[in-house]
Amino acid sequence: MNEKVDRSYFILILMVMGWAVPITLAAVVYFWLFSKGIDLMWTTIPQTLFPNVDRRLYTVVVATFGGCLVGLTMHYLAHGHGKSLQEELAQEGRMEYRGLLGLLLGAIITLSCGASLGPEAPLAHLGGGMSTWLAERLKFTIEKTRIVAMSGVSAAFGALISSPVGSAFMTIEFTSLLTFPLYTMLIPALSASLVGFLVFSNIVGSPMVGLLRFEDYAGLRPVFLLDAVIFGALGLGLAFIFKLIHTGTRRLVEPLSKYPVLKTTIGGLGFGLVGAILPLSMFSGEHEIEEVINHGAEIGVVVLIVLAFVKLFTLSLCMNTGFPGGFIFPILFSAGTLGVAINLMVPTVPVSVAVVGLMAGVGGALMRMPISVILLISVLTQQELLPMVILATLTAYLLVMAVPAGDARQAYSDAEAEALTPEPA
Repeated sequence: MNEKVDRSYFILILMVMGWAVPITLAAVVYFWLFSKGIDLMWTTIPQTLFPNVDRRLYTVVVATFGGCLVGLTMHYLAHGHGKSLQEELAQEGRMEYRGLLGLLLGAIITLSCGASLGPEAPLAHLGGGMSTWLAERLKFTIEKTRIVAMSGVSAAFGALISSPVGSAFMTIEFTSLLTFPLYTMLIPALSASLVGFLVFSNIVGSPMVGLLRFEDYAGLRPVFLLDAVIFGALGLGLAFIFKLIHTGTRRLVEPLSKYPVLKTTIGGLGFGLVGAILPLSMFSGEHEIEEVINHGAEIGVVVLIVLAFVKLFTLSLCMNTGFPGGFIFPILFSAGTLGVAINLMVPTVPVSVAVVGLMAGVGGALMRMPISVILLISVLTQQELLPMVILATLTAYLLVMAVPAGDARQAYSDAEAEALTPEPA
């Protein structure tokens, strides 16, 4: 009996590894399309067609028009089934693939028009949806289908964050599958993410590796460990602030729930107006944080603090008005921006310690994915900062378990379920 189970599981591992190849190739196309979309909307068109148009006006028009297109796309092309991907995987053992192309098109428009969202959630739908389609063609059981779908998500994440181990844990934490047997899920996820990483890195490279390199870090000092604990506690504070912002934004746009296209249009107008004043508040944030770190002193402490909280507002606005996209990179941007502000106010704290420590603290408290946060930040920056990353993340995570605050995963899950809820007949 055990031999049979082992053989079946081994075959399943080989299958998810093989299926990770087309998933990753699809992810390459997805990345290429939204990257070209960003170049088209923010470089080619304004330079060639509207060279004399005020950049602020152009930003508002593009964001508003993009919001309208996203609303139309999600309303008519994405399948409304009323559940988030976390609910689908945990409760049904599958991920919906009907309307997947519409959802991905909506995500490409979302990212191209500068919304404050990341690419990871649509990637999860891509990998999970493709894998569910395969599992159902093969008439797998619910348990096997769940493993295959989860592995598809991991393959897609392997393409994104350039870390097979980080991708596997991010998949399990992001999809809330920690209540299932860990190794039953982890081994297929790790196998698929390895293939995703290898295929993507050989075609595109590893854009996330070393994205944040700090030349000021001279080595670990005992005081930095105390700083890490403090940043973990600050992460809890930011989680409370996010909860207030997100709840307020949700109530603000709730009357528009019956008008999904108008809702995304107003959402686009909202983040466009903010982006016209604070351009760094737009997009997912993983590239914008470099500019904040390099030019923080020129930007100024007050503007940095405002920018950090505004980013949480535009993230909440985009999620609550129906834009498809993820929360991880916008939250890290907000935390990193506050870290730069802290460094300017307290120069004895190196910018590396402040940025990475606060990213870890906010990640542990607000995202509730401690292992994923640790592994992701270790990809983004140098390994010497890892002790502080671990300490800040664990401090924040343990504090938020004792004092419940904002939960970005739950906020995303609720917003996605609402965006995908079909209208009453």
